[in-house]
Amino acid sequence: MQRNRSGALFAFLLLVLSSLVATHAVAEEDEGEQASEEAQAAEGEGSEEGKGSEGEEGEAKTSPEAPTTQFDEVMKLNAPPKGEGQAKPEANEAEPAAEGGTATVPLAEYTDLARRAARIRKTRATFAAAPVVLGAASYDGEVEGGVLALREKLVVTLAGDGLKFVPLVGDDVALVSATADGEPIGVTRRPGYHVWVTDRKGVVTVELSLLVGPRGGRGSIEYAFRSARTPSTRVAIRLPSEGLSPRFDGAVVSEVRPERGGTTARATLAPTTEIRVVGFRDVGGVETPGAARAVAETVSLLSIDERAVELFTVVRYTILRGAMQSFEVALPDGVEVVSAEGEGAFHSTTERKDDGILLRGETAFPIEGTYELSLRLRLRGGAGKDRVMARLPHCLGVEREHGWLAVEVPGKLRISETSREGLVAVAVPELPTEARASAVSPILDAYRYHAASPALGLSVERLPEQELEEGAIDVVEATSVLAAEGKLVTDLRVVLRNASRPSLALGLPPNTEVRAVRLDGEPARPSRGEDGKLLLPLQRSRGADHEEPITLDIVLESSLPPLGLLGAPEVALPALDLGVAALRWRLHLPAHNEYMDLRTDVPAEVYAGAASWHKPPHLKRAVRWNESEEGERREAPAVAPTWTELIAASTEKSHVRYWVGPGTVVRARVPFVRGYLLLPLKFAFVLAFFAGIGSFLYRRAGRNRAAAGKPRTSLVELAVRLPGRIKAFWRRQTFSRPLAARVALLSLGFVAALGFFVHRFGKLVQALLSG
Repeated sequence: MQRNRSGALFAFLLLVLSSLVATHAVAEEDEGEQASEEAQAAEGEGSEEGKGSEGEEGEAKTSPEAPTTQFDEVMKLNAPPKGEGQAKPEANEAEPAAEGGTATVPLAEYTDLARRAARIRKTRATFAAAPVVLGAASYDGEVEGGVLALREKLVVTLAGDGLKFVPLVGDDVALVSATADGEPIGVTRRPGYHVWVTDRKGVVTVELSLLVGPRGGRGSIEYAFRSARTPSTRVAIRLPSEGLSPRFDGAVVSEVRPERGGTTARATLAPTTEIRVVGFRDVGGVETPGAARAVAETVSLLSIDERAVELFTVVRYTILRGAMQSFEVALPDGVEVVSAEGEGAFHSTTERKDDGILLRGETAFPIEGTYELSLRLRLRGGAGKDRVMARLPHCLGVEREHGWLAVEVPGKLRISETSREGLVAVAVPELPTEARASAVSPILDAYRYHAASPALGLSVERLPEQELEEGAIDVVEATSVLAAEGKLVTDLRVVLRNASRPSLALGLPPNTEVRAVRLDGEPARPSRGEDGKLLLPLQRSRGADHEEPITLDIVLESSLPPLGLLGAPEVALPALDLGVAALRWRLHLPAHNEYMDLRTDVPAEVYAGAASWHKPPHLKRAVRWNESEEGERREAPAVAPTWTELIAASTEKSHVRYWVGPGTVVRARVPFVRGYLLLPLKFAFVLAFFAGIGSFLYRRAGRNRAAAGKPRTSLVELAVRLPGRIKAFWRRQTFSRPLAARVALLSLGFVAALGFFVHRFGKLVQALLSG
């Protein structure tokens, strides 16, 4: 028996020792794995930091940067601010351990390293959603008359708030139309690309209609244009001739086969920013001299000033086939050509027609590809009239024309749109870059158009000139005390800054007299103006820019009807001829009445925090809403020695407003009811409450007796037997201290709840009587 016990004890000890050894080994293995992961993270982080510190040569050898394309420049406009959704790499304080080495660190430092590694892995795993993600793109079209007509379909995923810039296709093509989910959209130009500026969200399918002109000499025609870089790009082109072998640059999969008397080429391209198809002869036949094909885009800026109304227009021609040497533009009647400029030794002449003016310009040699023509026109009559009708130039001899119009007002004028023909209003950021950059003042309106000779009608009004205020009131503090006899005494404290005003006009309410006026603590004598208003003398504020405030104290006394049992007397403050930044009015009322909230024609405002606005021209610094709270405490006026007693035994109501316009009269109605008129109603409510409880208990006792087969006791019998039952119950009970305490607490709770209901009922009755 003893041997068995010793053997079991030995086996138990062996099991415990083996478990300890295994746990220690697993812990060392886990620590080794975690340390290796941390070393890899630190090594990666150190390598990233080393890229910036090793020098530019090592960086160029290991990972040369790809050249930035115009497509990348457009996509950078959608980049979020730095730090948003990007992990901030931490500094690598320790050098990574050599491969195969062993490092011994304290447990606290190891824990800190483990947390840093976990945080690095977590931040690297998170990423912010890109505002613009381009999906699959497909191009389908055919060659007609030597011009490649394409229909592009592009799937775009838009995320986040604000404007997004979506590059659609290069600006080396002619854009015929553009739709998003079947609805027409406006497309602007950025350097190198046609860009769609939008604030939409979600997945949108954009469809474009393009025209691409041929390149190269006869026998080596090719079509090339810039495109948006997408993960999947498919192209299908139908050529009108057989036996051709077109080839797409950068094609992953391509197919060329004859089809219906022509040749069809299909290809799937790798992500690229340029689509180029080469390897076939001129399919347009023999060119006819003078049979050039072109489209035009115009960007116009309408500048309205007091002296003149000018229209700056840039006409951009895209020549699809052939060459152009003559450019004709139809101008509306009533304009004057100030200048017409272009490259290629351009010279122009004007010819008057029945419906306007014909501007004909010629170059010294034929122009291929693209050409720009700059016009500066002046509308006759200027902005002296009340209305302006601006008609835009119209390009002749082009297949299609579209454009943009921006309106600016450098002068002191106000404009409003009265009519428009062929124009669609757009947001200002959708305008091309050159239109926004050429404006000298903020652009007020923006339009796009696809019709010929659009027109815009505007009404012009000169802004009235207003003189700057010579003073500003920072705060007005009013304290009013209303007596039961109807006497109202108001202490008005005005804090203002004055540059050159001789006086402050005060419009007094009816039956109001001035008892005292003090200017910075010194007595002052008011006077009356021609309009009957009271004129309070002012002095100029001290300081270099008259920024130090001055204080006016005015004591007013008004006569109102005596307060009765109930009513709503109306009190008012005097009107000032300057705007007030902050108004605080405290009204003290007799305490033996119940009052509702003040009802004012100028609503109260709640103070939400410190704020400021632009300083007036005569002030050196901006005025703050809470500036008066930092000053000294105001003392009670010496002309009302009994105010302390009146205020202590009164009910206070307050009204706060943070802007009052000049000449505004602030009136307040104070609904009230005499306090003892509510006592019978409160007592009736208590009786009704207890009567309801008694009726409920009586009906319940009657139901219990009926269920037990006993006759129901009448109220008279219950009243006669109640004293005896209470006395018998009291004799049978032996109250302990815990029971007595519970009964006392229950009674207090019942009384508190009853008082709450009585108070709320009194407020309800008060509201009904005062309404």
